[in-house]
Amino acid sequence: MDFSNITTPYPHLPRPTCRFGLSYRVVRARNGEVSRLLAGMLGSIVLLGFLFYLTLKLRPEAARDTNEDATINIYCAAGIAKPVEDLIEAFNSECGTNLKITRTGGSGELAGQIKTEFETGVKNGGELYITADQYLLEKARAEGIVAEQIPLAQQRPVVAIREGHTLEATDLESLAKSTTIKFGISSQRAAVGKMVRKIAKRDGFLSELEANKVSDFENVMTLAQALTTRSIDAAVIWDTTVAQINRNAKTGEKLEILCQADPSDQIRSNIAMGVVSTSPNPTLCLKLARFLSAPEKGKAVFESFGFTFLSGDAWREIPEIHLYCGSMFTPVIEETVREFGLREGINLYPKWEGCGKLVARMKAGKDTSSIPDAYFACDEMFLEQVQEHFRQPVVVTNNEIVMVVTESNKQTVTKPQDLAKPDLKVGICDPEQSALGALTQILLKQPRYGDLYIQLQTKAAVVVDVGPTLVSQLEAGGLDAAIVYRSNLLANKKALEKLHLVEFDQRERSAVARQPWAVSRSTEFPLLMERLFDRIRQKQVSDRFREFGFKVLQD
Repeated sequence: MDFSNITTPYPHLPRPTCRFGLSYRVVRARNGEVSRLLAGMLGSIVLLGFLFYLTLKLRPEAARDTNEDATINIYCAAGIAKPVEDLIEAFNSECGTNLKITRTGGSGELAGQIKTEFETGVKNGGELYITADQYLLEKARAEGIVAEQIPLAQQRPVVAIREGHTLEATDLESLAKSTTIKFGISSQRAAVGKMVRKIAKRDGFLSELEANKVSDFENVMTLAQALTTRSIDAAVIWDTTVAQINRNAKTGEKLEILCQADPSDQIRSNIAMGVVSTSPNPTLCLKLARFLSAPEKGKAVFESFGFTFLSGDAWREIPEIHLYCGSMFTPVIEETVREFGLREGINLYPKWEGCGKLVARMKAGKDTSSIPDAYFACDEMFLEQVQEHFRQPVVVTNNEIVMVVTESNKQTVTKPQDLAKPDLKVGICDPEQSALGALTQILLKQPRYGDLYIQLQTKAAVVVDVGPTLVSQLEAGGLDAAIVYRSNLLANKKALEKLHLVEFDQRERSAVARQPWAVSRSTEFPLLMERLFDRIRQKQVSDRFREFGFKVLQD
């Protein structure tokens, strides 16, 4: 390279030389060149600004923004419609949508309609189902019709009469056995109709109830209207229906409660929402459901209509969730976690690391801000170290510890003691940074293995924080043998073809890690975490756990 013709703007300084002994000169900047330089810098700034703008426009939150054209088909039980309508109006105002209830009716009637639409593949059918009968929702979910279920409120069946009116009957049983009192109940397609029959059957007067009723009414609101217009003398309706009728009723049209329909007060209506699995707008459905169930939004409205509100998660238009997962779960549930975040329309930040590191991060925090919303641990021993921050855990899977060796060493390593052979390059995990390392230490420090663990610590070619690193090094030929989880090997299909698995004695209980799931005591989003756990427990995810060598415990 010849640098002899390059000029320098600093002739008083000695000409520098390059590292190869060739001299060069710094180019003198002319005015035109400076202008071009400035223009280039300005262009770069403009380009960066444009890219920043695109980043904002394309960020996940922006993609989830709703607009006035957004719509979903909301099917709502008639007795719940009033507070739901008020809350939808507030949601529209806050989120820029134009939603409304598409259809009302009895809970059973709506459930039947949704099932028919699901089975016949009807487009533009019900998407968010709000029911007064949680059993119907659970049944729809078991059938795959409903994907998510969110609790909302409770109400009680009561015997209602017109204000100031007197009856000979004092309870539901005496009412059912009366042949002179005109009373009505709802049809079995309405939740309150199903519930009053359940009470009567339990207490032995169902036949009298059916024989002496004036009529079956379509739903609770038509039944209440018949009572206010004096078509009947008494009716079994919800306590909340009484409150709703009385909100705007004139003197002489108000109702009062004669008695609880269930003397033991055990049978109640659990109001809940379900997102239909075929909805083309699940994110908007879930967003509205979170709004309705948020204590800051739904509590005052539902209680003003006489409902017992079941507080859900705190309201955030786009919740931020932090999830800690042991690294062993990465190949199994990473895609499921990502899909869950997209469906819910939330910012979900999973951290996949060795459990030692995750626990150290939690312990280092000075307050609960360092605690994730949920923790899926590689083994119970690590959750136990931070258990005070979490609710009761559920052990989901087992994962066995195994030895893995290269094909050329499968005759050399047939038992744990063979790992101590001088010429073998062995890898293990750090007991401080990972559950795998800690369990390896516990396992090999048993009396039957003598000082094997100390020998491995001394001779180990590598000590790493996660098992997948050891599998990769085995595949690349950097190690001869390593101790890993069974799932670490099965997750690496290429390595599986080259490596040989050696199991520990099946009687070694310490060779099995147990993986618990726990939700933070301080999380603002326990229902979101419950739905994420439900997603992880679905059959297709359980099958994936098995594919990677886990034993699933909570089917």
